[in-house]
Amino acid sequence: MGIFINSMKPEKKEKIKQRIKDYISLFLVFFKIGLFSFGGGYAMLSLFEAEFVEKKKWLTHDELADIFAISEATPGPIAINVATYVGNVRAGILGAFFATLGVVLPSFGVIIAISYIIYAVKDNFWVMAIFKGIRVGVLILILRSVVTFVKDMRKDIYGVLMCIAAFCIAFFTNISVIYIILGSILISALGAMFARIYISKKYHTKGTKPYVRETLEIKEDKE
Repeated sequence: MGIFINSMKPEKKEKIKQRIKDYISLFLVFFKIGLFSFGGGYAMLSLFEAEFVEKKKWLTHDELADIFAISEATPGPIAINVATYVGNVRAGILGAFFATLGVVLPSFGVIIAISYIIYAVKDNFWVMAIFKGIRVGVLILILRSVVTFVKDMRKDIYGVLMCIAAFCIAFFTNISVIYIILGSILISALGAMFARIYISKKYHTKGTKPYVRETLEIKEDKE
């Protein structure tokens, strides 16, 4: 492999080396997030933000919020969806593979290790105390993510009403969150379509002469 790379042109060689560095970087970043996060995808949101937005500058807050929305609306765990998406954006299909592998491996290893001892210690006082502490930490991570994204999101009456309505339906009824997400997507799409039609009619009313920019030659002829 080394002989094959050395026989390439310097530009291509540097490109391959940079791509390999990108794969390794993606794997290590997502491996670290998967190893030190508890509570699933929602608890990872603040870690994703700290790593991708604040530290590495790979994404903006708005881009990350869009990725979270897509990852939540599509099938599969949110952490794996985010890893696949970010990896693909950064380094293509192989980048998606290494990012996904990195975020999955820690959980896979920990679950295999715990499965051998969990029944032996599940009623232990100290183990139960540790799990209670983990729950509090997970709750704090989720609340931090919520506060950050609410603070950075665009605030208008439409978004506020949609948020309140979705929360009330999810909290006070037994309707599946899947249907709430699909309904929100449909309402948003219809709202955007009607808003575009309204704006189009407002600025292109019947009988209005279309604006035509006069060229310099036309102005000179008039003079």
